[in-house]
Amino acid sequence: MKLGSKINKLLMALKQKGYVFMLHKEQNWSSKLNRVSTLYKLFHLVPVEEYNKLYPDKKKDPNKYEYVKVEVYKSFKQVDILLKLVEWYKGAGEEE
Repeated sequence: MKLGSKINKLLMALKQKGYVFMLHKEQNWSSKLNRVSTLYKLFHLVPVEEYNKLYPDKKKDPNKYEYVKVEVYKSFKQVDILLKLVEWYKGAGEEE
């Protein structure tokens, strides 16, 4: 089953609700599996002021940055990413 299109639709739906997420794919060599494995990382784009409140020990310069990427989830399975996005989408719907 192709999950990429469903993930992209959820990313767009969350963006319309004001939550900007980015999905990165990283390929690594696994000695244990003796093959290339793909790691999916989900980032949330946070305004720098909010980031500085959340992480006071890792402050970013507001004059230099407008938004900061914060890694919120990572998995080797696309279905886990999809389920996490569905969870956030349902949570975003409850806030309204």
